[in-house]
Amino acid sequence: METFLNRLNLILVALLGGLIVYQWSGESRADEKIVDLRTNVRGLEHRLAEQVEALRRANEDIKDFKSVVANFKAKTDDDDAQIRKDKARIFVLERDATSHAAESESLKRSVAAYKEALAVRDADIRTLLDQRAKLVEAASDASHKAGTAVGLYNDLVAKYEGLVGKYNDLAKRFQAATAAANDNPKAPGDAHS
Repeated sequence: METFLNRLNLILVALLGGLIVYQWSGESRADEKIVDLRTNVRGLEHRLAEQVEALRRANEDIKDFKSVVANFKAKTDDDDAQIRKDKARIFVLERDATSHAAESESLKRSVAAYKEALAVRDADIRTLLDQRAKLVEAASDASHKAGTAVGLYNDLVAKYEGLVGKYNDLAKRFQAATAAANDNPKAPGDAHS
């Protein structure tokens, strides 16, 4: 009977050793996954910071663009006032066209050149408005990417919490099995004596 108990103890010790090796390998795999998840989280946080910085720069560019547009608007208002003054002057000059024909022709050429300058200015304003639309679209795209990154981060956090829960459950089982194994070897020895 003692041989049987010795063999039984040897088998139980081997099983316990196998369980410990299995637990260690499981913990090692879980640790590796946790390290990978943390690395991924750091990468996502870095990308998110870059996108936030890009958004900040885009917002600064938009503010600069708004000030340029405001300056152009002020210049346009000034130019419109100037045009009204020039039209009034042209009207007076046309009324006096008989006596000032040569001077009137010169002013008409000036007005034509001014209109060409306005056309160039209007083309520049359209170009700036197109650039503004592109900046707004880029800001929207960056915001969407930031939202996607946050969603991915939240998914990783949920997976990490799931792994932690599984790890805690395995640790509780191992402690229960260890406690049971420590209690059970005493019972057969007491029955033999």
